[in-house]
Amino acid sequence: MEPVELLRKIVEIPSTFPNEERLGCFLEEELGRYGFETFRIPISDGRFNVVGERGNSGKPILFYGHMDTVPLYGKWNTEPYELSKDGDKLYGLGTFDMKTGIASILQACEVDSNRRIKIAFGVDEENDSEGSTAIVNNGFVKDVEIGICTEIASNDNNCLGPQAITLGRRGRCMLEIEVPGRSAHGAYLGMGINAITEASKLAIELENMNGYFKEHHVLPRATQQVRTFTAGSGSLSVPEKAILEVDRHMVTPETVDSVVSSTQKYIDGLYQKGIFKEIDGKRITVRVKPRKVPYLMPYVTTKENIYVKRISDIVRRHIGEPKDNYGMSVADENVFANAGVPMISIGPKGGNEHMANEWVSESSYLELIEILKEFIRSA
Repeated sequence: MEPVELLRKIVEIPSTFPNEERLGCFLEEELGRYGFETFRIPISDGRFNVVGERGNSGKPILFYGHMDTVPLYGKWNTEPYELSKDGDKLYGLGTFDMKTGIASILQACEVDSNRRIKIAFGVDEENDSEGSTAIVNNGFVKDVEIGICTEIASNDNNCLGPQAITLGRRGRCMLEIEVPGRSAHGAYLGMGINAITEASKLAIELENMNGYFKEHHVLPRATQQVRTFTAGSGSLSVPEKAILEVDRHMVTPETVDSVVSSTQKYIDGLYQKGIFKEIDGKRITVRVKPRKVPYLMPYVTTKENIYVKRISDIVRRHIGEPKDNYGMSVADENVFANAGVPMISIGPKGGNEHMANEWVSESSYLELIEILKEFIRSA
């Protein structure tokens, strides 16, 4: 199928998480046409990953893309579920993140090669990465030699398209910080301590904490933000508890446990400085926000990896000098890399991901296909 027509068909199938079933069925059929033996890795009723394998030469290489998109945001100038063209730009929901990447993988598989290739199309990347976690737990990637993901660069290097090669990403976890107050009748404010006021002070202090994070030699610096603030009282009373939810992006060698420990240590220091005082024997406490699957740890793929050098040479011949890229945000690559699969990401040029009027560059899409084809031939 002609590349733009294939992308058109993929964009016309809505796949906002958790509704990826129709696209999964389409991709399953397409993989079969390219000679792959396919099967499904289920997540829940009507929700599944599509994986396939072909060839029998060498250790397998993995190609990966996620099927899901975010919901519609903002006001679109075009129909989001139809591919619209304006010069080199192709508009549509998910075109950039990352339906063009999926189409590029399929197009590259037109190459006649006996190399053992595994392909996985996962669900839930835009949420908690349940899909990629299930792929790892299934054992599908345990013998993979290298993983190629056609995810976008997720920072300022988006403008470079396939000239940017992502070799690592920050990790991410969520913290819940409980801030105590003292309840009292709302008419007698001097007798109580408002947990909302205390938590507001802490939110500002946590922003200042960003300046304490150490820099990594290649990954973007660790950061955090307060994402939600929950508090209140059920009567005419001063609120006695508030919860701050903190979104933390981390770098190696940080772990979830070390993030909890360092945040609690920072808060304990605020007590020592007199910024906060114990309230009826209670202090601010930090814990991990529970979730169904593990949080994603940071990773870095070495530039000395033979496949990193190989794809860099291919990019150099097709486009120009490649630029090493390290992602600001987590993605499913973190899951595979944390499971021991060296990961390389190379995607198209585009913009407005997670926004209205998402677009991808048609020329970069065609470049990406040729790079992936040459990689398969050389692998």
